[in-house]
Amino acid sequence: MTDRPRNRPRIAGQRRTGEPRTAGATQLPVVDDLAPEAPEVAAPEAPEGAVSDVVSDTIETPESGVVADSDSEPPVTVSDSEAPEETGTAKRPLGAVLSALLAVVIVLVLAVAGIVGVKALKAKQAEDARGQAAAAGRKAAEVALSYDYRSLDKSFAAARATMTPDFATKFDATAKVAGELATKTKATVRAEVREVGVRDGDADRVTLVIFVNQTTTSTITQGKPRVDLNRTRFTMVRNGHQWLVQEIAGL
Repeated sequence: MTDRPRNRPRIAGQRRTGEPRTAGATQLPVVDDLAPEAPEVAAPEAPEGAVSDVVSDTIETPESGVVADSDSEPPVTVSDSEAPEETGTAKRPLGAVLSALLAVVIVLVLAVAGIVGVKALKAKQAEDARGQAAAAGRKAAEVALSYDYRSLDKSFAAARATMTPDFATKFDATAKVAGELATKTKATVRAEVREVGVRDGDADRVTLVIFVNQTTTSTITQGKPRVDLNRTRFTMVRNGHQWLVQEIAGL
C-alpha cells in the first residue's frame, strides 16, 4: 500500500492545494508563519464620565511645566486664608492677655488720677474756705465784740446778723447782761482785730484764733480809753455763700 503524502494544516481562509479557484473568490494572502493570528479585540468604549478621570491622570501645570501623575499624592498646600488662622490662634491668647492688662492699667491710671484729682479739688476747696472764713471771722469779731450804750439794739442786731440762728439765741442772753451794764456805766466798746489765724477746717467748717483789742470807755475808766488784749476762738460754718459764727470762746 503506497503512503499518501500527509496534508499540511490549513490556515483559516487558505484554499486546499489542488483545489480549483472559484470564480470571483478573493485570494487571501498566504501566511508563512504557521501560528494562528490573534484576533483583534476591540477595546470597550469607555463610559462618558470616565473621560474626565483619564484626562486628569496627567495634568501639566502651567507654572513649572511638570506633568503630575494622578496616581501620586497631590502636594499639600496651605491656602492664604488657612495659614493665618493657625498663627492667629497662637497669637490670640497673648493678644487677649495684653488687652486685658492694658485695660487694667488704664483703669488704675484713671482711678489714681481721679483720686488725686478729688484730693486736689478738696484741698483747693479747703484752702479757699479757710481764706473766706478768715475774712468773714475778722468782720464778725469786730461787729460782735463792739457795742455802744447809746444804740444797744442796733449794735446787738448787727452782731446777731453774723451768727447762726442757734448761736444768736445764746448771744441774746449774754447781750442782755452786757447791755444792762453798759447802760449803767455809759460804756462804749470798740473791737479791732489784730491777727486772724486758721486753726483747722475744711470746705464747710473752719476754726479761727482771733487776736482782738477791745478799747473800752466808761465811767469806770473815768472816761479814759482802756485797751484789753483778748484772744478768742471763733468757729465759722458755711451757710450758702456766706460764713456765719457758730461759736465764740475766750482763750
